[in-house]
Amino acid sequence: MKPIEGYNKLRGGYYTPDKISEFIAEWAIRKTSDSVLEPSCGDGSFLSAITTRYRELGATDEQIRNNVLGIELDDIEAEKSAQYGTTVICKDFFTYYQKEIEGQTQFDVIVGNPPFIRYQHFTEEYRKVAFALMNNHGFHPNRLTNIWLPFLLLSCKALKPNGRVGMVIPAELFQVDYAAEARQFLSTFFDKLTLVTFKRLVFDDIQQEVVLLLGERGCNKHGIRVVELEDMSDLIARGQTCLENTEFKELDHSRDKWVKYYLSNEELELLKRLNNDPRISDATDLFEVNVGLVSGENDFFIMNQATVKEFNLQNSVVPIISRSEQLKGVQLTNEDYNTLIALGKKVFFFAPGNEEFNALTDEQKAYIQWGEKKGFNKNYKCRIRPKWYHVSQTWYADAFLIRQAHLYPRMILNDKKALVTDTLHKVRFLEGIDGKQVAAAFLNTYTFALSETLGRSYGGGVLTFEPGEIRRIRIPMLMASQLDLHAIDCWQRNGEIDKILEYTDASLLQKGLGLSAQEISLLHSVWKKLHSRRMTRKNPRKPI
Repeated sequence: MKPIEGYNKLRGGYYTPDKISEFIAEWAIRKTSDSVLEPSCGDGSFLSAITTRYRELGATDEQIRNNVLGIELDDIEAEKSAQYGTTVICKDFFTYYQKEIEGQTQFDVIVGNPPFIRYQHFTEEYRKVAFALMNNHGFHPNRLTNIWLPFLLLSCKALKPNGRVGMVIPAELFQVDYAAEARQFLSTFFDKLTLVTFKRLVFDDIQQEVVLLLGERGCNKHGIRVVELEDMSDLIARGQTCLENTEFKELDHSRDKWVKYYLSNEELELLKRLNNDPRISDATDLFEVNVGLVSGENDFFIMNQATVKEFNLQNSVVPIISRSEQLKGVQLTNEDYNTLIALGKKVFFFAPGNEEFNALTDEQKAYIQWGEKKGFNKNYKCRIRPKWYHVSQTWYADAFLIRQAHLYPRMILNDKKALVTDTLHKVRFLEGIDGKQVAAAFLNTYTFALSETLGRSYGGGVLTFEPGEIRRIRIPMLMASQLDLHAIDCWQRNGEIDKILEYTDASLLQKGLGLSAQEISLLHSVWKKLHSRRMTRKNPRKPI
């Protein structure tokens, strides 16, 4: 996917490496009579591979011209594509689909690399047509929908009952919420799904991780498999043989994330059993969770002790945690907070109250006027407030939850009663729930394994959780009352997670749930497998 120029980059014009086009064409096209659609053919990388594949099968030039249809919006790219002897139409795919394909034509094979364009850059004229077509087929696109999604879904709808689709799709398909509907559709529409993934980025100059989606209809074998390759050189070396001897899993016809399909059937079965075990507590039975405070301008509202002294604001600030790295253990104590102050960390929040400007102290007025000279009051979040310098509060957090976890998610008790920014989530325990037990029990191998399937991870390897994903976490609370929070806190501060898990698993999983050593080991394998995969993606792409 190499960006050609600024214009092409904006329109999603990233070209597919020839070896990927060839791999998909070889897999998808099986006889000379196959009718093929390439809905976004660009300069013809896929059309070149398709033509080569047809000639290998003995097709004539006339068969290629009659059986292969490429569509491309850009006239210059369409002209380049026409050199391969196929039929090329220079039109918007969605408009052409509406007039010429919808309810009229079906294809044996559809292959391609749909453009990657976000909603706001998706030309409104074509977006309206695409979204109307999606609505007609029962889909519900929104402002998060990327253009690759209607390309994929509408292409599938144009397949014959025994058709095949082979597309280069962003790995977002595995985990983003806006693709949840697509995951459910694909799992029911196709009998067999193959997802070829790469541990290292395979497209030049962009950080977008991709998967090769191979879907088959009308076949005897049902299920889904994930084929994980190292990089492009691995695909080149193994070719079609990489699809052999890969375990198929039962398709889950839900909107759940597909990260779980990296696991073996044995691992999936154990997770499924525990996810349905009524003895394990849902997060929603233990606590509420919400985003932290959004100031609108942290450089104004959040300060260190030096700034507090400079503006004489000692009586105008309250404690706040502004970054997750400020939290070392599973408790935020007064001692921790004082250490952060001594280190010069920004842990003071400007809170003059909901007072009219004239009623404020001279020090508060001076600081606010300084902020206005800097233009902070013109920031969107600030200017829409009745008083730009007053950030309203909802409820104080009993605990914090790491929103972006590098190693594993963690709950930290807020003994200091500090505010928290939206770099973390805030937690309030339900009535009758002992928060110390929840924070201690949160660190166990089952919850870690489950969290890897619930969070979302991008190119940087960080596991990110939104409140809705946190609410789906489950924690084994049986025997949690026997855990020593102080010992867990000390181990966490020392980075000794292995000691924590050995200790908590023995109480929560072995004694509480009766899991065997082999089952606990299997859970550890699940966590490590998914954790290691996302962390590997932090590394730069190796040259071929």
